[in-house]
Amino acid sequence: MPARCALPIHSRDRYVTDGGIETWLMYKKGFELPHFASFYLLDIPAGREALREYYRSFVAVAQQFQSKYIFCSLTYRASRDWGNLLGYSKAALAEMNHKAFAFYREIATEMGTKEIDTLYSGCIGPRGDAYNLNQTMTSAEAEDYHAEQIATFVAAKADIVTAMTLNSVEEGIGIARAARLAGIPSVISFTVEKDGSVGGRHSLRRAIELVDAETDAAPAYYMLNCAHPLDFWNALEEGPWMQRLMGVRANSSSLAHGQLCQLGRLDEGDWKDLARRHADLNARYPHMNVFGGCCGTDSVHVAGIFSALSQRPL
Repeated sequence: MPARCALPIHSRDRYVTDGGIETWLMYKKGFELPHFASFYLLDIPAGREALREYYRSFVAVAQQFQSKYIFCSLTYRASRDWGNLLGYSKAALAEMNHKAFAFYREIATEMGTKEIDTLYSGCIGPRGDAYNLNQTMTSAEAEDYHAEQIATFVAAKADIVTAMTLNSVEEGIGIARAARLAGIPSVISFTVEKDGSVGGRHSLRRAIELVDAETDAAPAYYMLNCAHPLDFWNALEEGPWMQRLMGVRANSSSLAHGQLCQLGRLDEGDWKDLARRHADLNARYPHMNVFGGCCGTDSVHVAGIFSALSQRPL
């Protein structure tokens, strides 16, 4: 059996992950994404080809910089409530989650990636809107809700679960508990507001410390996504907790939350500036080793980031 890829927490290697798949599909490929869901494109020939182009470009970045690669993102909206809105039964939704992993492995085979260099992550999005805090959902309710999708990831032989764009500590706690119960490592990725807070309630430090305290440090590590370095830089306080934050998937510009997905056009920002800011980030926190992008970014941005991290000319 080939050796499996180590999790970032157990490696000093850098890991490429993907970028703003939804904004890329909408604004560069012209697809409509009802409820911001991209997984349905797996059943549409033109959509499948666009997804193939997208993932191949990110794998190529990993290969160019001799980094490991984490497949992610397609299942962000493939959970029960969003599936109901999209007209998917429980069985049909589980099938789409499985199709996503089969597709990832198809791309890996096409690109000649090695098992030791590749991780397959089950991407979980928030139960509600990522930009409007759901203050009524308890951690127990979050655990019950997300356990269903996590079970499909385990059945699909995912390596890890990554919960993206969370603005609720309670939801992070629930996902971490559900993943631990299912026997799969989890990554909790919070998003921050313009003031650097998580959901306007906690500092990023406090959010991470609360999840760790309530779950006996169940997450393998934490990430930060869907914010520009200008917005999250001051949220990175010094302290032991920072060793738990292993990666970033930044937005391409510093527009207010959600605007990049509502502009009606793509704001790609300044990829060279974004790359330099990541180099500064890595110099300040050299333990961080997972980098990709979020709204407005594509493989050009991520290649620029890895060029800057590798101290190669931009």
